[in-house]
Amino acid sequence: MTADKDTKPEWYQEDVKSINPDAQNLLENYSGFQADEVLPHVLSLRAEAFRIYHYPCIGQMRFLSFHIPRHPLFERVLEHLRNNPTAGFLDAGCCFGQEIRYLAHQGIPSRQLFGLDFEQAFIDLGYKLFRDKDRLETTFALGDLTVDDGGSEEALTKTLGGKIDIVYASSLFHLWDYGTQLKAATRLVSLLRDQVGVIVVGRQLGSIFAGEYPLTGFSDGTQYRHNLESLKGFWLDVGQATSTQWKVEAELKVEDVVQQNLKSSWGDSNMRMIWWSATRIA
Repeated sequence: MTADKDTKPEWYQEDVKSINPDAQNLLENYSGFQADEVLPHVLSLRAEAFRIYHYPCIGQMRFLSFHIPRHPLFERVLEHLRNNPTAGFLDAGCCFGQEIRYLAHQGIPSRQLFGLDFEQAFIDLGYKLFRDKDRLETTFALGDLTVDDGGSEEALTKTLGGKIDIVYASSLFHLWDYGTQLKAATRLVSLLRDQVGVIVVGRQLGSIFAGEYPLTGFSDGTQYRHNLESLKGFWLDVGQATSTQWKVEAELKVEDVVQQNLKSSWGDSNMRMIWWSATRIA
């Protein structure tokens, strides 16, 4: 959804005095900023990004949060990438690519890291945010997982197909209704290596009560919020659509972002964050 550049929604975080320590550390030690340069730089980039899209993750400064190290499968992901130099990691809906930079700073060769977004401006802003265009070897691909476009699908397959062992999808699927989520997941599976053991890991807004919820104040559409049972059913549907089978592990959590979104027009007391993984078993 393209935003009115002068509009600030109710959930926009004003008067930011600092950023989280992990992001501060990365921007100093990976990007080379002086400590007092970081906050003005970040706020300038946020303003530029928010003029493009009114995403809560931008307005609420969550584009500087690193969620991959908190995922239950993080050590497994790290070990796989370190032990297999040809293994590929795809951040689907990468936005600024902050998780990619985190992994690169952990010593994962950036040529093993891939990013996918539908907006070139976010990829360009990522280079600007982290000051690494001259040294990051990550391949970024442009595409919309939800649009039936043969040319776009062919281009994504050419760029990413057969190179990916791990897909990471954070704050992605909750943008869509169930049918659109299914379409996106099916396309992501098609980009993975065609073998048992490949995994999709993610986190997103969920609910104690699974179902479609209006995205009031953000768009005219709905988002499907999963609970543990619905997510397992979802991956059964993905498996049926792709002739594959998946083992799903998931848990619902109450986190700061949930408390933050309770104040939004789409918030309710049943909201949770759902952390999950789907590992191909057949």
